[in-house]
Amino acid sequence: KMSQLDRNYLRSMPAEASIDLHGLTKEEATVRLNAFIEECCRRNLSKIMIIHGKGNHSSNEPVLSKLVHDYIERHYRLGESGHPDKTEGGRGATWVIIKNVTL
Repeated sequence: KMSQLDRNYLRSMPAEASIDLHGLTKEEATVRLNAFIEECCRRNLSKIMIIHGKGNHSSNEPVLSKLVHDYIERHYRLGESGHPDKTEGGRGATWVIIKNVTL
């Protein structure tokens, strides 16, 4: 189990990789996310950033931020997540901790 110290460290560390899903359809975004997460797991990364935008160009609700949120909830390797500071994209981005799962 991860200690609070580890958790705080992970929260404050910069993301080791990021992906920008701006302007993609749900389908394209899902395909890109799958490949990106797989690659990050293979590289043993601990923290990633997913840039999805704030949904200013969506007709109703922000499509991609909801898609990303649901994706994180469902993926067994993805743990805690949150929004970075405004300087790093604020609500238009989400950082995620990748759980170290040993099979």
